Amino acid sequence: MNRSRFARWSCFALAAVFSCSSSTTSGPSASAGSDAGGAAPVAGSAGALAAGSAGTLAAGTASAGSPSDAGAAPGGASAGSAGATAGGASAGAPTAGSGGTGPTSNKVLIYTKATGFVHASTPTAALAIAKAATAAGLTPEQSDDPSKFTPAALAEYGAVVLLATTGEPFGTPGTAQIQTLVDYVHAGHGLVGIENCNHAYDDSVPYISLIGGDFNGHPAFGPDTCYTDGNHPSVALLPASFPVTDEIYLFTKLNPANQVVLRCGSDKRPISWVRNEGEGRVFYTALGHDVSSWTQPPLVDSHVLPGLLWVLGR
Repeated sequence: MNRSRFARWSCFALAAVFSCSSSTTSGPSASAGSDAGGAAPVAGSAGALAAGSAGTLAAGTASAGSPSDAGAAPGGASAGSAGATAGGASAGAPTAGSGGTGPTSNKVLIYTKATGFVHASTPTAALAIAKAATAAGLTPEQSDDPSKFTPAALAEYGAVVLLATTGEPFGTPGTAQIQTLVDYVHAGHGLVGIENCNHAYDDSVPYISLIGGDFNGHPAFGPDTCYTDGNHPSVALLPASFPVTDEIYLFTKLNPANQVVLRCGSDKRPISWVRNEGEGRVFYTALGHDVSSWTQPPLVDSHVLPGLLWVLGR
């Protein structure tokens, strides 16, 4: 073979090698199933995406069939999404206050200690709430033990229900216990206040602000009418207006962040409200003084239970 022919064969051989190499490098990724530079990666694909190639790891290997977080950005982290960390790992369940799934514990503390006026309806109310909570898949626990209000003791509960807890239900002066409850809610747990739980620690700004208002008396117990305000879950199952036999409370020191969901009386005064508090949630209702209201619709199943489930983020 002369020198000219050898040169031509060498060129053909080299061209073939480079052509194969180029095809292998820029061709379709068999495991990723997409063309380089083609369709944008689907939101939620797991793993770090290499620039210009869908589903391919930065090291050059494809991540096929691995778990995914919706909305994952390159690098596996969810850009601007709460609860995602670099690499796609979850930093934990969203808290109630952030509109997520709420506290992970299904345990609910129904607290009933009162050192002031004690309502005759409290035992019936506690049983009714516990029964409804159990039917909803929760684990209720009734107690009047102030030692529950320590950080370690409260940590096992997803929510606390203060049921007509008047006077100094956490002890005297109760400052540490009140702050523990405030911190507990701010950290992402739920609080339900019922009846005159706001006729306690009246001079405590943190407590009254947490509950949402301070009890300021009421007209005589008797028939009246209540009206829903909006379609919050705690009132969504109630009629737009319905009769009650109750004490229609008056309040002072209302928290301006309250979202009123139920009004009662001819002046349609606020009787029930909800609020995000830090990472947690608060639901309060003044209804429930009539013993029979806890054993027939609509108080428990259409108002108190939905309020409890809401503060839990359920």
